Amino acid sequence: MRQTRRGVSALRRLAACRLAILASLACAEDRPIRITLPAGRNGEICTPMAAGDTLRWRFKAGAALDLNVHHRVGDEIRMPVDRKAVHVDSGEVLIDQRNDWCLMWTAAPRGKRVTVEGSWSVPAAKP
Repeated sequence: MRQTRRGVSALRRLAACRLAILASLACAEDRPIRITLPAGRNGEICTPMAAGDTLRWRFKAGAALDLNVHHRVGDEIRMPVDRKAVHVDSGEVLIDQRNDWCLMWTAAPRGKRVTVEGSWSVPAAKP
């Protein structure tokens, strides 16, 4: 089969697009969440993030628990997401400043151990 210049050029563009898509998917890879919390205790996942990034999560829990997304600025804790008594949740938050950001779950003070399972990701910021 003979390829023309136009055909070779189109194949190169297609290959470049595939690489770009694969690179963006690698940056948005879901990371697993599996945390077991004793009654009244908390667990968190923290990661450095830049302004313009987006933190995404989804999870289910064996019992109702609290979720927050927070970061620290000096002695102040800023918490753009604060949800109470959730069994299942998903969402995203647009990061407004470079910092270490955390997803934190807190089990009810009375009750039994709670397991949280799901995933989180930080897709690459769009240029």
